[in-house]
Amino acid sequence: MNSLIASNHRQLFVDNYLIDSFENVRIHQHAPIPRETCLTLNRPWEGETSWCPVVIKDGDKYRMWYRSQDVQQDTGGFNHTFTAYAESEDGICWQRPNLGLFNFNGSTANNICVDNPDTKNIAVFVDERPGVPESERYKAAGRWSGGKPARIYGLVSPDGIHWENAADGPLVVASEDDPNFDSPVSAFWDARQGCYVLYARGWFPDGNEPRMRAIRMTTSRDFIHWDAWQYICIDGKTRFDYQLYTNAVHPYARAPYYFAFPKRFIETRTKPEWGHEGLSDVLFLASRDGLNFTQPYADAFMRPGLDQNNWHERSIFIGPRVVSTAPGELSLYSVQNYRTPNVHIRRFTLREDGFVSVRADARTGVLTTRPFTFAGTQLEINYSTSVAGSIRIALLNEAGDSLPKFALDDCPHIFGDEIARIVRWENANAIDVAPHQPIRLQFELTEADLFSFRFFNSD
Repeated sequence: MNSLIASNHRQLFVDNYLIDSFENVRIHQHAPIPRETCLTLNRPWEGETSWCPVVIKDGDKYRMWYRSQDVQQDTGGFNHTFTAYAESEDGICWQRPNLGLFNFNGSTANNICVDNPDTKNIAVFVDERPGVPESERYKAAGRWSGGKPARIYGLVSPDGIHWENAADGPLVVASEDDPNFDSPVSAFWDARQGCYVLYARGWFPDGNEPRMRAIRMTTSRDFIHWDAWQYICIDGKTRFDYQLYTNAVHPYARAPYYFAFPKRFIETRTKPEWGHEGLSDVLFLASRDGLNFTQPYADAFMRPGLDQNNWHERSIFIGPRVVSTAPGELSLYSVQNYRTPNVHIRRFTLREDGFVSVRADARTGVLTTRPFTFAGTQLEINYSTSVAGSIRIALLNEAGDSLPKFALDDCPHIFGDEIARIVRWENANAIDVAPHQPIRLQFELTEADLFSFRFFNSD
């Protein structure tokens, strides 16, 4: 078997890339924990179909852009779509600054930052491409809702508040055989691959239903000229078993993965009291290259829950970007109660790297990795145990034999709950494996969760 390169990148268990075998352990998906309501979308320029929050931690400030959509008096009763802006010092308490940029019903006293008929449901990102002009430090992509063929337009801004068109026309135009982009897009500069990436919805002509909503992506070197669309694969399949209404793809900051939170749309299920067809929940997908994704756990990542206003076709959308809001804490932002008078944006939390874990119950379980090489003299784990539980770790050679000083019996039982625990063996202060020597890791777990690990060099 060829050795895999783990280097010093943090490794999560969102795929089987490093897993060789396991016994009495399983992959467990952790549900995000509902927290406070960030914004109740009750301003005159907001309404029951406001959604699509994109949250970025920008320096010391958290910034949010979201769709603001309601009936405007001078439109004759038709929905008018804006992009509105909010900000926060901690990601918890949010304010709508009075931007004074655009008129709504005779007043500019609002937080509207984009009023552009070409860009609906925009995906904002900070452009960290080397050499990007300051006037274009912020970029956004959004779909056109003016008719067919569907189009995606781009915006640029020096500050995320004042926007102008990125080009004279659209960035991309849908083809006749795959004509729709009709849901929120995701976009970002991908420093790992040195290109801009754009994800949007497409429609397969066949599948379990007459038309199957799916996720496609394209890349660009300059944000203006884009390559041909490619449909993402999920566990080796491009035609997924369910309609995927949205995508919310973005890079994960702590490790070299791309995460997605697509809305799963079940068109054939409807609450009798709801006037629209279908129900939806949210899945979790992960990828190492942005094109080939895995679904590490088959069940929903976010369910509608006890709130009956979430049991309909387009609620509980999760926006792209997971941000750190406290030591050991990640926050996600979701629209809840869509198409009701109580529509709002709620914060949800997970522990860092806490999307899935390798879990063992009271029966001791063992997970062994495939061979890989690494750089570093210390091993760090993110883990949690019960009071009676524990974790032990061994370093094995490529054949599966324990390395001297690094057998399971050399590792004291580790118990507790820590984001970054340095693993110690009784007779070794540092890992002294020869450079480029392939090893395996063996984890022994009892009543424990293992979320991630990484090798690093101590100072």
